[in-house]
Parts: sequence; structure tokens; C-alpha cells
Amino acid sequence: MNLDPRISRWSAIMVMLLILVIIYFLFFHWFFVAHAGLNEEVSALNESRQKFINEAAKTPDLRALLQDVKAEVGSNNEFLQADSKNLGNAEITSIFKNIVNQQSEDIADCQIISQSPTQDREPEQFEKIILRVRMRCQYEIFVKVVDLIEENTPSLFVNDLRVETRNVNRYRKGAKQTNAPEKLEVRFDLYAYLKKPIEKQDEK
Repeated sequence: MNLDPRISRWSAIMVMLLILVIIYFLFFHWFFVAHAGLNEEVSALNESRQKFINEAAKTPDLRALLQDVKAEVGSNNEFLQADSKNLGNAEITSIFKNIVNQQSEDIADCQIISQSPTQDREPEQFEKIILRVRMRCQYEIFVKVVDLIEENTPSLFVNDLRVETRNVNRYRKGAKQTNAPEKLEVRFDLYAYLKKPIEKQDEK
């Protein structure tokens, strides 16, 4: 039986194409897929690189703006007047004592048990003066003290406030025991800022 030459030719072409497809998938397909993936990664890296370049170009302007802002705080009365850490500790201590004394006619009604300077462990743009305070105070008086702290100039801030109640009993000669107004055991960090900017490494 003789096959038509045209059919034989088309059959040979189809077999050859089939063999080529098999060879492609066995030996070359993975290479082109991997190459396409690498091209996508390279494109993404180039885009990220360009974004970093654009952001870096803004850095000098931002640094100059930050320095201008820092230079203008000299006339800002929201900062402590002191120009050193030791003087700042003395200033914030004096301010706080005056605030408490304004609200307490009887020293027993609101007492500052302790107030000690502490180190700023998270420096920001300006040097922070921190006073760790422990006091014993009647609730109404303490509320007024907090109000005065919020209204004070230079600006004062309260952080890590902890309050516990404490019952107080008083004895008087020839009189029965009387319950004094409830007092609070209060601990908090009181802080304010100096006008002294902190030079960070990336600003130099």
C-alpha cells in the first residue's frame, strides 16, 4: 500500500513539530520561565531604587528645614528657660513645688514625698528634663494640680501616671477617731523640654 506523498510530508512535519515541543518543554521552558521571573525582579528593584533616590534627594531640604525650626525656638516660651540639664532639673522642680503649694493650704493635704531627676532613655529632637514624682494628695487637690500642670508655661507633660487610694485615720486628744478625706498615692513622670536641640547622627 502506497501513501500519498503529500500526506507523508505533512505527517513528517507534524512529528517533527511534536518532537520540537517535547524538547522545548524538557530542556528550555524552565529557562525562559526563570528568565522572565528575574526580569520582573530586576524591574521591581529598579523601581525601588528610583524611589530611594527620589527620597534621598529631599534629605538636604528636610535637614535645612529642621535646622530652621530648631533655630526659631529661642523665643518660644513653651520651653524651659534653663540652658543646661542641671539648671533644667532645678527649674522644673521649682515650678512643680510652686504649683502644689498654690493648691494646698495645709501641707498634710498634699505632700510631695519624693521628686528625683531621671535620664531620658528615648531622646527626641530636643533635650528632655524628666522628674520622677511620688506624692500623697487629696483627690480634689490633685485634680487642681493636674489642671495647673496642663495650663503652665513653659509646657509641662505627665507620663506613666499611677494612682492608688489610701484611707487616712486621724486621732485627736479627747476626741473620737475621725476619718480624714481619702488620699491618693500618686506616681508619675513630669517632664519638659530645653531649647537645646539634640544633634542626631543623620542630621550631621
